[in-house]
Amino acid sequence: MTGTITDPGGPAPHAEGEARVLRELKADGVVLSAFRRDDRPGAFLIVQADSPQDAQDRPGRLPCAASGLLTFEYVEVSRL
Repeated sequence: MTGTITDPGGPAPHAEGEARVLRELKADGVVLSAFRRDDRPGAFLIVQADSPQDAQDRPGRLPCAASGLLTFEYVEVSRL
């Protein structure tokens, strides 16, 4: 999933909570990898989920996503 920050100045107050929830999602095996985007403010997450809905709901716990500062575009993929 590709995440885009909608307000570049908005995430700063959420940084601590964002890092904590991302660590939890990684520990739970939901987020397999996370990357910062170089082309614009945002993130790229590789997420493992049971369904597309689950993939959308679980990262929605991130404070920036919950507050609408981070929006995601979802793409389903399969192993080669």
